[in-house]
Amino acid sequence: MGWEIDTAAKRARLAPRRNPYWRGIAGGRGGVSLGYRRRPVGAGAWVAKIVVDGKRLEERIGVADDPAAPADAVPYRAAVARALEWSIRQHAALEVDGAGSHSRRPTVRTAVEEYAKGRIGRSKRDGKICEGRLKKHVLSDKAIAEVRLSKLRAATIEEWRERLLAADEVDDGDQEHITPSTLNRLLNDFRAALNCAGAKYRRELPASYTQEVKVGTKPVQSSSQPRRQLLTDAQVRCIVEAAFAVDDSGDFGRLVTVLAATGARHSQAAALSVADLQVGGSRVMMPGSRKGRARKPRPPVPVPLSAKVVQRLVPAVAGRDLNEPLLTRWHHRKEGKCTWVRAERRAWGPAYEAEKYWQAAVDRVGLPKGTVMYALRHSSIVRGLRAMLPVRLVAALHDTSVEMIEQHYAAFIVDVTEDLARRAVISLAPEPTAPLRAVA
Repeated sequence: MGWEIDTAAKRARLAPRRNPYWRGIAGGRGGVSLGYRRRPVGAGAWVAKIVVDGKRLEERIGVADDPAAPADAVPYRAAVARALEWSIRQHAALEVDGAGSHSRRPTVRTAVEEYAKGRIGRSKRDGKICEGRLKKHVLSDKAIAEVRLSKLRAATIEEWRERLLAADEVDDGDQEHITPSTLNRLLNDFRAALNCAGAKYRRELPASYTQEVKVGTKPVQSSSQPRRQLLTDAQVRCIVEAAFAVDDSGDFGRLVTVLAATGARHSQAAALSVADLQVGGSRVMMPGSRKGRARKPRPPVPVPLSAKVVQRLVPAVAGRDLNEPLLTRWHHRKEGKCTWVRAERRAWGPAYEAEKYWQAAVDRVGLPKGTVMYALRHSSIVRGLRAMLPVRLVAALHDTSVEMIEQHYAAFIVDVTEDLARRAVISLAPEPTAPLRAVA
């Protein structure tokens, strides 16, 4: 059976040594063994061991409940259970390794690399952004990147977060500081990578793995609400005129016209087709956004347009196929060393393609520095609330939820509901009496 290590008194009689005192617990010789490593000072450590097909694997599984042991010390029976559970995971890992897996013991690094590869396969642009974020903040920290997933704990992730924020505080100012929203985006990517690895290597990981990841990557609470940039109706009209002025092709002007008139996201406007613009009905069928986790795409929502807006958009549909994108722009190709010529027309891509034109329009109108295109969406939502449209209708027209409207635009909802409530206020002043008049 091996050494007597089942009680603290028996373990205290053993001499300190680096090589553990082994005791077989399953499978006989060459099966699963539990070892106790006696230290000269302090509590000893439990070690698990298996031998499979000539391969010997050992791993520390906890601190023994010796005198002066920490609060998380493991008694003998619990150590036996941990060793058996560990042996099951190692057998599963060996089976996976025999099937051709590149890594028998997956680490945080392999989890991140596999997840980034999958994200790039689904969307090259978004995947590259995710990959760069994880490489910069996770894989660059070897203290967490080399941790095996079987040993990953919430405390390990929290220590990484503390190092990340501490490094950000001593930054020399050359890089943008990590805000709560930036940290939450990073944690979302990191959590997704660890969960994907947890699903793939579930037979090799402890049952508590998912909970450890959930606790360690818990999002932070922002202490302040983000500032909502709002434009007056006059400023919206001016920025639309400026958008046509800074781009002689009219492409950017039509894009801004749609964003200002509908309050849609850039990705929604870019996804519009010629068929979505219904000139006769003075409306546009706005497709749903790609936000959220809905398995099925959201149905398009009819958004009414003014006659002026329709007039501005008519040139974009004249003589074109119904399936073509409604909003397009010129794509340029380089000829020679420094000459760019117009090559073909394509649909608008990511929002950064319009950034140069937007900044030119903002400067032309004289809006505050830092005004973003998303201000058109905020302004549209507030315009609908001030027009006393039902909150549910405002949410539907802007492809969002009532909860989001109530959370981020509560002040405007209060103003509107107060105006409506005032219509039902009873006046306690006496009604004026009508003067009597003589009747012939």
